[in-house]
Amino acid sequence: MFFIAFFGVLDREKHIGVCNNIVCPSCGHWSRYEISKYYRYFHIFFIPLFKWNVSYIAKSACCGSLYELDLAVGREFEKNPATEIRNDNLRQISSYSPYKYCAGCRMRVPSQYNYCPYCGGRL
Repeated sequence: MFFIAFFGVLDREKHIGVCNNIVCPSCGHWSRYEISKYYRYFHIFFIPLFKWNVSYIAKSACCGSLYELDLAVGREFEKNPATEIRNDNLRQISSYSPYKYCAGCRMRVPSQYNYCPYCGGRL
């Protein structure tokens, strides 16, 4: 944040909406995306004059994976919340794996376990 007397530059996050009934690309569960808009703006007397660095972020509700939404699709979603969001409109930023893999028995184990329930090895 940059602020001197009566003008400055601020970052802002704005919740745009929710896109329901999607299949999460990370975990494969039925879920929804929570769409947010991030931008930086210049203001004088706290009146925003212009924005830059606009980006749209989609967060899946099931596993918390973050995706950057295509700018044109994000603008369209902001105008019309019924806009379809396809997987090719998303670029993965971070992912969350709900499973760990045991090194001893190579079994898939839920992430909340610290020890493998199959062989007892430490994860």
